[in-house]
Amino acid sequence: MKYPYKIADEVIPVLKEYRNQPPPPEGTSLQDAFRMALKEMAKQVGVESTEELTVKNTTFKNSEGVGIKLRVFTPNTNDETLPCLYWMHGGGTMSGLPEQEDSTLYEMALNIGCVIISVDYRLAPENPYPAPINDCYEGLVYVAKNAKEFKIDTARIAVGGGSAGGLLSTSCAILARENNGPKLVHQSLSYPMLDHRGVTESSKQITDVGVWDRDMNLYGFDCYLKDVKDAIPPFAVPNLVEDLSGLPPAFIAVGTMDVLRDESIEYAQKLAASGVMTELHLYPGMPHVFDALVPDSVAAKNFNAARASALKRTFQK
Repeated sequence: MKYPYKIADEVIPVLKEYRNQPPPPEGTSLQDAFRMALKEMAKQVGVESTEELTVKNTTFKNSEGVGIKLRVFTPNTNDETLPCLYWMHGGGTMSGLPEQEDSTLYEMALNIGCVIISVDYRLAPENPYPAPINDCYEGLVYVAKNAKEFKIDTARIAVGGGSAGGLLSTSCAILARENNGPKLVHQSLSYPMLDHRGVTESSKQITDVGVWDRDMNLYGFDCYLKDVKDAIPPFAVPNLVEDLSGLPPAFIAVGTMDVLRDESIEYAQKLAASGVMTELHLYPGMPHVFDALVPDSVAAKNFNAARASALKRTFQK
């Protein structure tokens, strides 16, 4: 289905300012440009422990013996255990760090009343598939096995993330199903990367918005799939997975001016057709990461409320 090329009025001045930022030094790779920007963002939104919530870092050793950081947000309550949202940050698989989403995760942990654990997975292209998803899934298994340490209820573990974090979240859910791993109760997918082929209408339409357009998305997937381009493994790209049955209920949200719009809609339809309870939210005129670009907009507020509500309903069952 074709959607009009129309950006919401409240986003236009923000996008103009975003495009007018000084370019990175000549010769800077796309991943390095994104890494610099997201590290700067992390400095601006980073949080520390308060009376309400404890923030700490811990590590686990993955199957290759590499130490992987977990950033843990724990509400300071008298509850013996809390539900857990296991989180994967965005950044196109080639950039990003947990701290870039500190303020969001802090507020979500308090609002939802859950522990949030964000995994600092290795980045492509230096560490292409399967390294990022292996780090994420092995971290999920580690968290479930050490539930007492994290003060979490293993019967109430969800996965979530935005953009690349959405790709890795639903990939974790698929691996948990395939490997009889942790029993997940929910997958929260915000504007997720789900298809590397670039064949959808939105992939062809969204080329010049300035925030994660077609070329950026294709580049991100090229980095992620660098070593398997000639033979994509069956579970590497979610929209290529034929059997989605048995996956946890899903929340999917995306804007109509996002390059990932159509693959998000398609994935939601595939999940529903497979018998998976699926909640799809579309935000007219909104581009990628609109909640960060215009956090005070009605769309961003509705999105945050809907995402939190879906998790609260899941954890209260």
